Amino acid sequence: KVVIVGANGSGKSTLLKVALGLAPVSEGSVRVLGRDVRTVRGETGVGTNLEEVYRLMTISVDGLISIWSRLKGGSEEEIRHWIDDFHLQGVLDRPLFRLSTGQAKLVGNLLALAFRPRLLLLDEPFDNVDFGRRRQYVALLAQSPAAVAMNTHELELLHSFPEWGLYFMFEGQLIGRFRAADIDRLYLSRGRRADAVASFRTSIGEVAVTLDLGDTPMKGASNLSYLLDRIS
Repeated sequence: KVVIVGANGSGKSTLLKVALGLAPVSEGSVRVLGRDVRTVRGETGVGTNLEEVYRLMTISVDGLISIWSRLKGGSEEEIRHWIDDFHLQGVLDRPLFRLSTGQAKLVGNLLALAFRPRLLLLDEPFDNVDFGRRRQYVALLAQSPAAVAMNTHELELLHSFPEWGLYFMFEGQLIGRFRAADIDRLYLSRGRRADAVASFRTSIGEVAVTLDLGDTPMKGASNLSYLLDRIS
């Protein structure tokens, strides 16, 4: 299980879309569950909360659950139980585009996790979600046996996933692998450093990631945009 942290516009959502076949592969190849995404059709082992997957359907959430269960070949019982647990019963008769941003995000999160996926690709699953339901979804992710690639712009979220691998996305570059548990020990520094655990080129020059010592600590920072502003 890994989390990808990047500023808005860094390319982290595009990475997931490429893995799902929703964006073109312009160079190289991308394999998901051992298969080239350009040749995959009808793969039911991948779950995602990306709104592009669900917003094509203008039916109610209730109808969406029924259709999705048939496509995935699973039972509706589990996701309907989660709908109750997350107090989302009131959204069942409405289409996704009639829901609040947080409600639509939660429905997508639960559809992604339902029907026993082998791989979860989650795009900002905690955006506009209240603290209580964030904790609920963290618990569900911890219980899931699926492999997970989750992206977020919130550094503070990493404390909820200490056992996960950690990557950073800077201007389309994937940097890592680190441990989410080490987020409070990591620093960003501008320029070359002999003690760098990773370094990369950006629009502001070379940037180094260091451990326990550096220019700007990640501890206490809300997002990577703030850190890049500090070192630029």
